[in-house]
Amino acid sequence: MTDDGSFRLMAARVTDTVRGVVAAQKLSGEAARQLGQLVCAAVLYRETMAPTLRVQIALQGADGSGHLLADSNPEGWSRGLSHRTDGQLVKLGSGMLQMIRSLPSGDLHRGVVQMPESGDISEGVMSYMQSSEQIATMVAVDVTLGDDGQVAAAGGYLVQILPEYKEREGAMAVMTLRLEDFQDIQARLTQHDASPDHLVEEIFYGMDYTLLGDSPLRFGCNCSKERVMASLRTLTAEDLLGLIEEGNELDMSCDHCGTPYIVTIPELEAVASVKARGAAPENLDN
Repeated sequence: MTDDGSFRLMAARVTDTVRGVVAAQKLSGEAARQLGQLVCAAVLYRETMAPTLRVQIALQGADGSGHLLADSNPEGWSRGLSHRTDGQLVKLGSGMLQMIRSLPSGDLHRGVVQMPESGDISEGVMSYMQSSEQIATMVAVDVTLGDDGQVAAAGGYLVQILPEYKEREGAMAVMTLRLEDFQDIQARLTQHDASPDHLVEEIFYGMDYTLLGDSPLRFGCNCSKERVMASLRTLTAEDLLGLIEEGNELDMSCDHCGTPYIVTIPELEAVASVKARGAAPENLDN
C-alpha cells in the first residue's frame, strides 16, 4: 500500500499453480492460456476481497462454446476446470462472467457481468469490480507460452484506489496514465519470471509504499475418498442396488485434479445398507 493511503496493489506469480491446473485439465496453447488467466484473476480477487474465504470465477462462453471455472481457497491452493464443446476454444467475447465469494455468514455473494467483445479477462474483471463492487480497479493478468505451447510464466496485478481517496484530484488519472505501460504484461512476465516484486516496484516507482504481507500459492484440490462416498449417498437405493448387481467396482476420478478413486462392491453395499435403514443423504458442496 502507498504510504499516503491512496492505493493498494496485489501482485501474484502463479506460474507453478497454472502449470498444475492445465496439466490436470490436459490443456496446452491458447486453451491453457485462457484457464490460466482466469485462475490468476481468481487468486487476485480472493486476496483483495476475501483473503480468508473461498472464491470462484465462472466464465460461460458465448454460443454454447463451453465454460471455464477457477477456484481459489484461503489455504493458498487453487484449481480450475475447462469444458470445451467439441474440443474448441471457449468463446470468451460476449460470454458471462460470474464472480462468487463466500461471506463470513456462510452465504455467497454473486455478481454477474457480460464479458467485453474482446474476450479480455482482465477487462471483464475490471468491469465487474466497477459495476458490482463499485471500486475503481485496474487489473492485468496473463500467461505466456513457450514454443511447445506449455506455460512459461503466469501472473498479474490488481490496483485499487482506496475509498477515502477516490475523490482526490488527479490521483486516479495519474495511476491510469502510469499503468498504460503495464496493460500488456507478457514481456514482463517472461523477462522477470512473473516476479510480483518486479511488478510492485515498477508500478509504485517513485512512490513511498509498504509491503503488508505475502501468501504462498499452489495448485491443489479438496477432493477425497470421503467426498466420493458422500456423493454416492445422494443416490437412491434403487440406483445403488443396480450398481451392486452389475458387479463392477466404480472407477472414478476428480474432474478438477484427475485423482483416481475406486469404490469397491463392499463399500457400495455399506452405502446401500445405510440407505435401506432410512438414513438421510449427506449433502456435498463441490
